[in-house]
Amino acid sequence: MLGGLFKPKWQHSNARIRIQALANLGSDSAELIQLAQNDANTGVRLEAIAYLTDLPVLIQLGKRTDSIGERARVRLLGLVARDNSQDSLLVDVFGWLMTNPALVESIARDPLRSPDLRKLAIGQLDDENLLFKIASEDVSKELQYLSASRIRDQDKLKKLEKTQGRNNKKLRQLLKERMAVFQQRETRVQELESLVADLEKLGFSGSWAQEKTQHKVLSQRWGKQKKEGAIPSALAKRFNDAETVFLGRLDKYEAQQAEIEPLRNVYLHYLQDAETLKKTLNERPEELTLPAIEQQLEQWQERWVNATPLPDDQQQALNQRWMDVYIALTDKRDAISGDLGAVDSLRRACTRAESMHKGKRALQSKQLTGLQSDWVKIKRPRQMADAVRELEARFHKVMDSLNARLLREVEAGNKSLAEIEVQLDQMEADLEQEKYGEAVDLHRKISMRLKDSGNLDEKAKRSIGQRLRAAAPMIMEFKDWRSWGTDQAREHLIETAQRLENDDSMDPEQRAKEIKALRQEWRKLAQMDPGQQRKQWKNFDKKVTAAYEPSKQHFAEQAQQRNEHLKQREAICAELETMKTATDWATVDWKAQNAAINELRKHWKKCGTVGHKDWKSINQRFNDAMDGLEEHLKVERERNFKERQRLMERSVALADIEDTQEAIAEAKSLQSDWQITLSSRPREEQKLWKQFRGPIDAVFNRLKTERESQRSDTDVRIQQKDALCTKLEAVLQLDGDEFTQAAQGAREMRQEFDDLRDIPRNVFRKLEDRFSAAEQSVLTKAEQQGWAGRLAKLDALAASSEDIKSVGEGDASVQAEGESLCLQMEILLDITTPEAFRQSRMEYQIAQMGDAMCRPNESRDIREQGLEMLAGWYQLGAMPAEAKQQQQARIDVVRQAIAK
Repeated sequence: MLGGLFKPKWQHSNARIRIQALANLGSDSAELIQLAQNDANTGVRLEAIAYLTDLPVLIQLGKRTDSIGERARVRLLGLVARDNSQDSLLVDVFGWLMTNPALVESIARDPLRSPDLRKLAIGQLDDENLLFKIASEDVSKELQYLSASRIRDQDKLKKLEKTQGRNNKKLRQLLKERMAVFQQRETRVQELESLVADLEKLGFSGSWAQEKTQHKVLSQRWGKQKKEGAIPSALAKRFNDAETVFLGRLDKYEAQQAEIEPLRNVYLHYLQDAETLKKTLNERPEELTLPAIEQQLEQWQERWVNATPLPDDQQQALNQRWMDVYIALTDKRDAISGDLGAVDSLRRACTRAESMHKGKRALQSKQLTGLQSDWVKIKRPRQMADAVRELEARFHKVMDSLNARLLREVEAGNKSLAEIEVQLDQMEADLEQEKYGEAVDLHRKISMRLKDSGNLDEKAKRSIGQRLRAAAPMIMEFKDWRSWGTDQAREHLIETAQRLENDDSMDPEQRAKEIKALRQEWRKLAQMDPGQQRKQWKNFDKKVTAAYEPSKQHFAEQAQQRNEHLKQREAICAELETMKTATDWATVDWKAQNAAINELRKHWKKCGTVGHKDWKSINQRFNDAMDGLEEHLKVERERNFKERQRLMERSVALADIEDTQEAIAEAKSLQSDWQITLSSRPREEQKLWKQFRGPIDAVFNRLKTERESQRSDTDVRIQQKDALCTKLEAVLQLDGDEFTQAAQGAREMRQEFDDLRDIPRNVFRKLEDRFSAAEQSVLTKAEQQGWAGRLAKLDALAASSEDIKSVGEGDASVQAEGESLCLQMEILLDITTPEAFRQSRMEYQIAQMGDAMCRPNESRDIREQGLEMLAGWYQLGAMPAEAKQQQQARIDVVRQAIAK
């Protein structure tokens, strides 16, 4: 707008002119403040800030983050050095002042500045001379205290204590605390120096083990000091250097020791062996023998002498230790040598008795008598009473067993003798009765029994032998006849074996059974006639062996299968055992783990048979592995079952919750928490599930009942909302006054529509969209109908205006007023003015001094203002015809713009 040309220069539209006018404005004038705060040109605002002295305004502008804020902060720093009137405001923006250390120092030393601002300034000072001066001279005790708290120089603090300690109690307490801190610091430095000195002494005494421990203690104390606070760099360097030197010497020493450590361990091992033998000689000498001790000592002495020597100092110490223990061993050997010999004799006697007890030969009473006599003659040792008692008990136990065995053998011999006598009588009777077969068998049995019976009396044996020899001629004669019969039977068995060898169709299992039966039958014939059958036996054995080959191959294949099955079962056991040790039972997926175990159990059941000897061990291994896993599964199964029992108890409590929605939320939470990691017994699981599920089903049934009762009320509200939508949509079908009257009730219909609530969201959204669309259409139609009515009235006014403006020649003033209205309407509606009137439009705009005449009234609708101006034009009187024609063309354009 060009109206600004007639304003003051500081309001001029040209920014350069406004900047020139700044020098004539007061530094705290409202005009300058307005330009600094609100001018549209940033350059003007920046220049205005340069002239501004109003600190509150500068602080307000300085809070901006752009160039204006930066210029305001710079201007503020230039003013506050000599202006203390706004110190209370500067406290909030003290951070800006911190960019100028000189200004901060000036504020800190100036007693006329605000105490709060000085506190902030003193808190930024590092100049201890200035701090000392403020602490010594300032009248404010609080500022004295604050300044003194930032002083680090001990001498200055001592001076303050002398000059100000009596007058300022708080300052005196601070100085006392600070001096205590200095004292602690000095004490700490002394302690640190002591640690460094002790460390520098290490590595020169040769007591490496002791110094290594001392170094560890010093390092721990040094580390503790580091945690307590910073350590002076000089002391830290000395400590690190000393530690480096010591560790270097220690590493060199340990490297040397590491080279000879294997040799040292050899000697230490020898000494340990000697100490072990010494302990045995002292505590359990009966376990040793004198020759063994002599041999051991001789070998060890030779071993020690031949070992690779160590450095002299270490070798001498070890040699001394060896001599001490060697002398102790020989002294102990000499002391117990007699006792060891006696114990050895007792031990050999026990061994003889035990060997006799283990033997199978018949016992003789004279053997036991001699053994007992030898035992009594052995001299008992003076020491080792426990060993003697043990050997005594051992010998007498064996002797008791031998005596009992001798008694049993005598009784068995007498019984056997009686039985042989009976068998001899029966054999002789069978011979007389010509029962030669029975007689032959009895003759053979008696002969074998007589041969095996070592506990019979020699006289009785000779008598039995004579009777057997007397019957021998008749026995031999019958044997010749029986041999011929058994030979025929053996040939038959050979033929049967040949048949089995040639029969390839027989089942391997059946073949093996028949071959076994043939061999048993052969053994029976051998018992009947144990004579010469070697040739027949070779032939028979060859054929049954050949006949057994198919069965042997079959059984070999079965054995191989059993071995494969055994390997499969061993693999399953190994996997179960690995599962137990490798599983992190704290984070395991129990369902997956149980499924894996069940899968392995299925594989175990599907595996084929294994050998009878292997089955017991592999089955025990499988059971042990499963038991090991079951230990973990049992704990989790019980924990999970108890947890679900607690959920069941919570589900029972649902009946006590009156709020159905709350009960439903709790039921859903319970269902979500019900997780079965490992199932218990089916009966228990079914029972617990029914107890848990029953109350939850009851809650959901209760919700279902309530929803059914609520559904009817909801349907009514939905129907009412639908009816309101239909009613509002019907309004759109009306016209004229009927529509206008009906549209006035749209607001009440909206209120009634909004009052109907508690409807499902999806239904509510559809009805809301439908009602809003109809509502908007009603409003739009009402507005259009209103404008149509006003335009109709305007048309009537235009018709009457045509008559008025056509009467007479017209007045020039009416023409000018009409042109003015046309210009105003074109400016208001932003319509292009015809070329002939553009100069007039510019002159008109320049002529207006206020913004109200050059812009439309922002508080009113432009179309409303345009209608009023248009009505005013129609109400004008007559004007010249040419002017009327020109203005009418412009009015038509205005009407088109208003009607859009």
